[in-house]
Amino acid sequence: MTTPLGSRGSRPRTRGDGIASVIVAYALMLAAAIPFAASIGARTTPPPPPSSPTITALQKAAQRDARAAEARFWESVARVGTPLVEPIAGDSANVLITFLWHGDSATKNVALVNTAIASYEPAEALLTRISGTDVWFRSYPARNDARFSYELSVNDNLVSFYQVTDWGERSATFRRDPFNKRVHASGFGRQVSVAEGPRARRDEWSDVRAGVAKGRVEQTSIASRLLGNTRDVWIYTPAGYDSLARTGDGMPLLLTFDGGAYVSSIPVPTILDNLIAAKRIAPMVAVFVANPDEQREAELNQNERFAEFLATELVPWVKAKYRIASSPRGNVVAGASMGGLAAAFVANKHPEIFGNVLSQSGAFMYAAPGEQTAERMKREIETASKRDVAYYVEAGIYEQGRLDQGGVDLLTSNRHLRDALMAKGYRLTYYEFAGGHDDLSWRSGYPQGLLALVGR
Repeated sequence: MTTPLGSRGSRPRTRGDGIASVIVAYALMLAAAIPFAASIGARTTPPPPPSSPTITALQKAAQRDARAAEARFWESVARVGTPLVEPIAGDSANVLITFLWHGDSATKNVALVNTAIASYEPAEALLTRISGTDVWFRSYPARNDARFSYELSVNDNLVSFYQVTDWGERSATFRRDPFNKRVHASGFGRQVSVAEGPRARRDEWSDVRAGVAKGRVEQTSIASRLLGNTRDVWIYTPAGYDSLARTGDGMPLLLTFDGGAYVSSIPVPTILDNLIAAKRIAPMVAVFVANPDEQREAELNQNERFAEFLATELVPWVKAKYRIASSPRGNVVAGASMGGLAAAFVANKHPEIFGNVLSQSGAFMYAAPGEQTAERMKREIETASKRDVAYYVEAGIYEQGRLDQGGVDLLTSNRHLRDALMAKGYRLTYYEFAGGHDDLSWRSGYPQGLLALVGR
């Protein structure tokens, strides 16, 4: 899980240039992570994890000569890196992941934070020190294809994440794992460490490739008469756009919510460059849409007026500026968390514009605004006539038991939506990844969604 950082105290404005607007856009996208903690206390206590063979061997050796055993241990860790990933006897589907910290005399505690497989509460994810050494550790079982980000907090103040008012102060003790070379540039403007199992899903489209022509990204803004506000948008046009615009019936449109995050920590422009160059998708124009200050939840939670803004103001504005195909068949609307919910809602309302939905960890447990009954989107699919819309829906297995509304958590709500779509006969690709509610998972899933929906 990724911390909803940088937002609840002194929050910079979401409009304007520079990294601040991108960081806040990312923080708003993940702000729904805060209610995750509410359900943790009610979850059944899991059985203790199996013991790490490496840690067990160290504990035994430390009883004989702690100083020598610890020195050999850290030499080995420096060679192999962290976290430790070890097989579990009799369980080929999972591995044991052990997190480590090299403490000193000033180390009072070490907490694992922002980690999909651990508790959301730092006080419930504390590492243990091996007696007589400065080795701190904690082990968790995980699926062998897991990939997630994590941080370590040394001498953490143990304040509950959902009681935080100043995330800058709260995160001051968060650290990367110094023995782990795998890092991810998170949307909060800092690098976090990456843990992965031996069969983790490849992230093959997100890195800049030599020799691949780059498209152009322009940041601008659009004012809405209907909503009475102004928002940032980023427009991507593929390499060779001017020539492409003069041929055919125009290009497909890709519209993605939480725009600042999807042009930075989830590098969709680079993903599009690579997919287009490999001829895996047709060249397309992409629009990344932000929300004005404090309006993300209101706009993305199944908001009729926001859907009308997209259909009657934003999309016509884009079509007036760029050569967009008239058919909705290749058009995609995409988003994560509440953005995934909004993508499904908008396509269901306007299938004449969007023929495809790409939802990542969609918040489908939400009720309609002002109502209490959970899973409004599922009920709309069940009761409305079938639309000519295809779906790619993915969610993380470590999102189960979290973000509960009306007794339905995020993962379960995605499974319920899957069942409703299948029963109705929709074209659907459904995938459960071994990760949590963070952009590291979404950056590898986004290109898979595009390939499933509009791939060649």
